[in-house]
Amino acid sequence: MFRMLPARVWHPLLLLLASAVLYLPNLGTPSLWDIDEGNNVEAAREMQERQDLVVPQFNYQLRVDKPALLYWLQIAAFRVFGVNEFAGRLPSALAATGAVLLVYVLGRRAMSASAGLLAALVLATATLFTAAAHFANPDALLNLFTTWTLFWFWRGVAEGQRSWFILAGISSGLAVLAKGPVGLVLPSAVAGLFLLWSGRLRLLLDRRLAWGALAFALVAVPWYALVGAETRLEWLKGFFLVHNLGRFHAPMEGHHGPVYYYVAVLILGLIPWSVFLGPAVWCSLRLLWKRGPAPAEAPEPVDFQRFLWCWLGVYLVFFSCSGTKLPNYILPAYAPVALLIGQFLDFWRRGEIALPSWVMNGCLLLLGLVGGGLALGLAIAAGVVSFAFMHGHYVPGVQWYGVLGAIPIVGALAAAVYVRAGRRNAAMLSLGLSAVALIGGLAAGGPCAVDRYKAPRPLAEALRRRVTEPDIRVGCYECFEPSLVFYCRREVARLETAAAAVQFLRTPLPAYVFVPATLWERMANSAPAACRLVDRHYDLYRNCDVMLISNR
Repeated sequence: MFRMLPARVWHPLLLLLASAVLYLPNLGTPSLWDIDEGNNVEAAREMQERQDLVVPQFNYQLRVDKPALLYWLQIAAFRVFGVNEFAGRLPSALAATGAVLLVYVLGRRAMSASAGLLAALVLATATLFTAAAHFANPDALLNLFTTWTLFWFWRGVAEGQRSWFILAGISSGLAVLAKGPVGLVLPSAVAGLFLLWSGRLRLLLDRRLAWGALAFALVAVPWYALVGAETRLEWLKGFFLVHNLGRFHAPMEGHHGPVYYYVAVLILGLIPWSVFLGPAVWCSLRLLWKRGPAPAEAPEPVDFQRFLWCWLGVYLVFFSCSGTKLPNYILPAYAPVALLIGQFLDFWRRGEIALPSWVMNGCLLLLGLVGGGLALGLAIAAGVVSFAFMHGHYVPGVQWYGVLGAIPIVGALAAAVYVRAGRRNAAMLSLGLSAVALIGGLAAGGPCAVDRYKAPRPLAEALRRRVTEPDIRVGCYECFEPSLVFYCRREVARLETAAAAVQFLRTPLPAYVFVPATLWERMANSAPAACRLVDRHYDLYRNCDVMLISNR
């Protein structure tokens, strides 16, 4: 069927199908992951409950961590699909799909249709990118609008597209509504560095830049002004000073790492395609210095290589210098790397680049080792193979997903056979299918296997089954997770001491407290005699049983 359609039609259809297979199965089945998913989805739920689209709150207190765009999209999904995990994660899945299609269009315009298709497939099946598509936080949205901004910039510079200033202003405004200043500052840095490198800084004097700035302001500024006015600048101070400048200057919440942290994250997050990263870099450097092949439909290969390296370099350097380090921060750097890998694989597929046979054989060997490493890693996580560094945090049952490690092994073997037979298109097909099967299987099944070891949802469901009174109090001592608030559908008081937890249970109103079992054993003697165990559940985060205690 696809061969009967032009590439501009069947390539996007194929990518949409792959994205649906990768991102939608079991999207709403696992309970929310703490901390971020619980915070974000509950903030959206409280916005909807209060019918207030301006001021974000979590646990009925002002939340200054993130802007409002994700919450708005989640609320829209709630109204269609109900208030649940699927609706909370759907904006991320759709944003990831949009970014995949944008990378395809960019690759097709700057390189070739087949290179764009391969680059989009690499991005869609990269481990970290797929994880972001399943996670209810703003990073997938930021990545989409960052890619959109840089897409319009490239079209404007390379193709003379006149409206790029306005379109880039709109997309960067949406990026700032999704995550904050990085949605404007970093794409602007990429554009400025590229213009400097290519000797085109004069474009910054174009008077149409003012129209772009106006478009950005019309999109981004109104909400920031409203939330600042509504909270008497409290939200703006907390967001910009603490969660932007503060996170950059010093590690927050223990999230730190060495200067090479994001290089390692980039390599691991690109699995299974990171095995081709070395040859892809070499191929790009050859093009950069005008010694490599260039398809006829790509008139400016050197400029595009500069653009990709500026894109990748700005994000790597900026976040490597940041005090707070989290894997998802570097997500916008995956698009240029995917384009580099897609470009290399397309040149190799066409036979337009000469490589010693050991290079591709070595890449395929590494791909097979990825499958073996996956099986071993899951065996360690399940406790089948014990190591001291796990500190007892095992997840029995996940070892069965190690069978998925056979997929890259079989894919690598099939590709090796096709390469020996000179059938490079068939080799690429086997690699693509194995990547979709491997990452799709892990994304759909892995979180579900872990979910039974998470306590917030089952304990909150036990609470909601028991509660008949409208006026109850719910508290938490030494086991607070943001998703508890979402599943309880009410405020959860954070109790700082054992004495405060016992006093909380002495209230004349019906009261419920979540507490680790080991702590309750010490508190039980001083608690009211009427206290009863409602339910208990093992919690992976705490590595112990968590109990729900009632004073009735």
